[in-house]
Amino acid sequence: MANTSSTAEKPNLRHLTASLRNLRRSWPERWPGLPLVFERAWRQLDWGLPRTASQAGRLLAFGRTVVEQVERDGVLRQQQGLEPAYHNRLHIADTLVCMTYLLKAARFLGVPGADNPSVAALALSTMAGHDFLHPGGSNTRPSEFEARAVQDLQALMLAAGLSEVDRQNLAHCIMATDPVRVKDFHMQVRAREFDLLQPDCLAVLVQEADILASALPETSQSLTQALSREWAPLQPRAAAQLLLPQNRLLFLEHAAWFSSPAARLLGLEAVKLRQIRQLRSELELNS
Repeated sequence: MANTSSTAEKPNLRHLTASLRNLRRSWPERWPGLPLVFERAWRQLDWGLPRTASQAGRLLAFGRTVVEQVERDGVLRQQQGLEPAYHNRLHIADTLVCMTYLLKAARFLGVPGADNPSVAALALSTMAGHDFLHPGGSNTRPSEFEARAVQDLQALMLAAGLSEVDRQNLAHCIMATDPVRVKDFHMQVRAREFDLLQPDCLAVLVQEADILASALPETSQSLTQALSREWAPLQPRAAAQLLLPQNRLLFLEHAAWFSSPAARLLGLEAVKLRQIRQLRSELELNS
């Protein structure tokens, strides 16, 4: 049995940032592979190895299959010079690390559902598949790439023996990562008790894990530059605008939502507000 909130070490942003920095030290020349990142994420949660036929066991088997396929695809596309600059294996690894720390924080706080290994397995597997075989670029119609990922994952879900409820929850959380849907989810759960057994609350945690690295000052610049390079072939004007401080301010003010108890414990809102104040001051000085 894993540590409980009374004995576990309090998760902190310094350790999370160090983990993201370690990923970048190995990318891409000494990349350990997504399967290893996935396994380390699960081990950090200290749940042990679940029974193969259990709900958590099936979800982990699904997640492992997903990261193995994403890794194979990424290696091939990298060799061909076609792996997206942002929506690549590093991004998936970032989200796995960020979800790990959000889950640890939720468990430390005693958030309902955070003491359930199936919830943790579902959360990590969702991050593994949320941008499944992403082609690069941005949606040209609502939830285009999110719906595509859900569809492409169906066969893997069935092969892993996932229940209909788990398949629905995975699809629900992946669809929630469409940026235009983020605010609505946070607003919907704000008046409820935050319970990770509820799909909408788990979706909020998935949304936070998806953008967390882009919201941190230590990793935001390189990620913004990568997204700009990814957009440049088809959206050169939008790609250039991404690099402007005004765009960074818009992202932090309107797209970077952190409202879960876990996000509050890690101090993510305070980190975001400090950057907003700094950007506003710089823009005022240059106006």
